[in-house]
Formats: sequence, structure tokens, C-alpha cells
Amino acid sequence: MEAVGWRQPFVRETGAVAAQFHLPYAVEPYSAELLATPRGIVLGKKSGLASISIKCHDLNLDVPVDKHPALLAAVKELAIKKHGLLTDADFQGLVKTVA
Repeated sequence: MEAVGWRQPFVRETGAVAAQFHLPYAVEPYSAELLATPRGIVLGKKSGLASISIKCHDLNLDVPVDKHPALLAAVKELAIKKHGLLTDADFQGLVKTVA
């Protein structure tokens, strides 16, 4: 999911909420399917390790878990530099650099 769709009500950036992404009923008042709205993770300065793991899975990227902290630091640094969220292409570029 590209960052341009971040305004969707079922798209999350923060790490704490992303950590419970697999339990939508824990963080969402009703089902995304009810509204035919996509669920997803975007990456930015508020992302956490769970966000990195989910995004790697979503994009079929094989990144060793021990590289996730460095990747998260790179995500936060780029998001601050961009003053915004990362695109999937941004993230894939960071994966090539960090992993």
C-alpha cells in the first residue's frame, strides 16, 4: 500500500497499533470489509518494529529480523527528511541499503 492512501481509516503508521494489526477487532471499531476498505501499514517517523515486519511481509521482502532495528532507524530518518510518509519504493530502496 503506497503512502498516498494513508488517509484511509484502516491504514496505520504507529508501531503500537501495527503490533496488533493481526487482531483488527482490537484496534478498529468495525470491520474494514464492512466498508470494502483496504487495511494496510504505511511507514513514517512513528512506525515501530512491528510495522517493519508487516511491510516486509506485504512486499515479499526477505529481511532478517536482526536487520529490522537498523531498517526502522533508516525509515524514521528518511520520513523526517521527507517530512512525510515513505512509499513502498522508498522502503524497498532502504531494504537494499540496510539489508
